[in-house]
Amino acid sequence: MNIIFFDKDASQETIDKNVDNLRIAQLNLSDFNERMSKNYDLVCKFTNDNPRFFLKQELKYPENTNTITSQINWLLMWKREINDRNYFKIFFNDIARDFEEINRYNSPYIQKDNVYYKIVEDLKKRYTDYAPLGFLDKSDENYIKEEINKKFLQQID
Repeated sequence: MNIIFFDKDASQETIDKNVDNLRIAQLNLSDFNERMSKNYDLVCKFTNDNPRFFLKQELKYPENTNTITSQINWLLMWKREINDRNYFKIFFNDIARDFEEINRYNSPYIQKDNVYYKIVEDLKKRYTDYAPLGFLDKSDENYIKEEINKKFLQQID
């Protein structure tokens, strides 16, 4: 679906001021839905003329943790504050949290099971050749893709 719904109190003026942010949200939602074979929509609410996104679908734990909405909200904040590549470390820390679940299986006492293989498959789908869309230049996109591959994807057997 990839639809963004607006809170009923959103004025057209506020929506117009945020066209660039809405475009970024739409690009990243579409990319996520395509990569993960999902069909999520977003609800956009404005606070002090700044957008905040929520999933339209009501999800139950664990799917509602670290969802595409939290990533989009973070990307928009990042876009406002980005000043150099050191800021990317925060982005990689978020991916590292996803990767931690895989690392738990790197013990001789834990047998890799179907849960492990599903987590690996999802991580690969989500992050193979991935960079946030809509606000990075090509060299930064390439840098992110290379770092994700080097730091995470190559570590998966």
